[in-house]
Amino acid sequence: MNITSKRRFVGFKMFIIYFVSMTISIMVMGYLSYHKAQEIIQLNVGGVALQTVQQANKRLEMIFEEYENRSYFVFSYRELQRGILGGFGDNYERIQNTDQINKFLSSFANLKNDTANVFVFGENTASYTYSLTSNPTFTMMSPALSSQREQDWYKQIKEADGRMVWFGIRPSFMPEKHVTDEDQPVFCYGRALKDIWGNGEIIGILLIEINPNEIRQILSEIDFKARGKAIIVDRANNVVADADGESAEHPFHLEPAEEERSGIINQVIDGEKMVVVHDRMATSGWKLIGMAPARELVKDSNEIRLYTFYLALGFTLVAVLLSWIISRLMHQPVQILLQSMRKAKEGDFESQIGHHRKDEFGILFDSFNLMVSRIKSLINELYIQRLLKKENQLKMLASQINAHFIYNTLDSIHWISRIYKVDDISTMIFGLSNYLRISLSDGRDMVSVREAVSLVESYLSVQKVRYQDKFEVNVEVDNDLLDKQVLKFVYQPLVENAIYHGIENKRGKGRLDIRWVRKDELLYFEVLDDGVGITPEKLKQIKEALEDNDFTQEEHFALKNINSQIKLAYGEPYGLELESRLAGGTKVTLIFPYR
Repeated sequence: MNITSKRRFVGFKMFIIYFVSMTISIMVMGYLSYHKAQEIIQLNVGGVALQTVQQANKRLEMIFEEYENRSYFVFSYRELQRGILGGFGDNYERIQNTDQINKFLSSFANLKNDTANVFVFGENTASYTYSLTSNPTFTMMSPALSSQREQDWYKQIKEADGRMVWFGIRPSFMPEKHVTDEDQPVFCYGRALKDIWGNGEIIGILLIEINPNEIRQILSEIDFKARGKAIIVDRANNVVADADGESAEHPFHLEPAEEERSGIINQVIDGEKMVVVHDRMATSGWKLIGMAPARELVKDSNEIRLYTFYLALGFTLVAVLLSWIISRLMHQPVQILLQSMRKAKEGDFESQIGHHRKDEFGILFDSFNLMVSRIKSLINELYIQRLLKKENQLKMLASQINAHFIYNTLDSIHWISRIYKVDDISTMIFGLSNYLRISLSDGRDMVSVREAVSLVESYLSVQKVRYQDKFEVNVEVDNDLLDKQVLKFVYQPLVENAIYHGIENKRGKGRLDIRWVRKDELLYFEVLDDGVGITPEKLKQIKEALEDNDFTQEEHFALKNINSQIKLAYGEPYGLELESRLAGGTKVTLIFPYR
């Protein structure tokens, strides 16, 4: 027996399935165990990293609070407000005021050796600047120019209405006001100045630029000993400070929601998985973010990975052995069943399995014996159904081809009768052509209830011309059923039967009620006539014919065909029901599922 034949056996396939499934399970468990261990290590390392960031954040908060406290000195200095507002008695008084402001700003700037520039932009009389970037320089200027007031930073400070506005580490907003390298970054912040001894209105703005070395030193210390780095981002996720200036003023998207105070996440940055820890700064609302490559933080997990690999390899070998044993136990009963099925395949439906077992294979053997005993009778029934289906398809195709020609011809006759004003012929031809048009419906077996109603009404328009006042028609349709899809060719024959066999043989005028209604989860098509009715013997004969699947008899063929179509389309619980009494009319009902 060659290898290809062996591959066809269930035993071999089960060996492969068990082997593959168990191997995959072991590999998945090993993989998950390794990654869980890596996750725990990473979480612990991340916790330490978060503590480092939080400690650095506290140091930065102290620096920011100290910066804010410095601004209060300028905000509350009365002589500075006098200089901005003006209103001096003479020039001497102005000179004295300017000298005092010079001394104040000099003391303010030299309070700590990190101040680079101090700008006071007054909006009334004067502005002042004090720079320490080169030689200490004090300058008194005219009030803030309109071009300065239109700058975004100026508007932000003014709109803050006295609250602190932080800009972070960036190039100076006023490089032309001091002698320095324009690319040398500074830490900028500011606030609006108010007339605190007057009406409290804004009289200018204060802009302070600080040497960023202290902030950068703190950020450079956050590296987690794993090639990490730290940045500060504002509320718009733009980098406002970093240790080396490479990320300044660039956007940085942080995945957690804005309301999170602090946390640890894994995030892919520039194609590399990073452990990112963040903590919100209370003073500015910014976030201090520290990050480092995840693989650098979890180097210790490599030993766990190697141990997990050897463990998975050992379990895989055990899986191979167990798979081989199980496949051998399954091979023999499957071969017995296979041999019996080959006999059935060759047409021997008398074949029976004589082995008796008390497991699932025993149930399978008994089921096979029962199957082959019934399959022969089912073959005949299935064969007949297929022949009928093929015959119906051929008849439908032929009727559609003829109907296209007839439809076009009738349409031409309709317009000719309209020209010659032969109204009865025009009405009949129009109804008939509309009936054919809906019947064609692109070869579809299903139509909407709306189209089915139109189909019946087109047929009735022809019959009304023929019978004149012989009967009246009442059509009722639930509006919520109009778009439901139903079978196409099962309604007109029932209406036709009601007219020909019920109303036509009645003396006097008849009535025909046609309804499409929904009751619970069922859809009913009802045709009621007040015609001559059906005798009890005839009614019994028709009902028996509906239950009979013999289509070789032509009697009641239309009703049997309709009933069969419904059961084939929707199932055995649905179909056609018939009620009648002699001289009391007839009611025919089609029952569909409401889907």
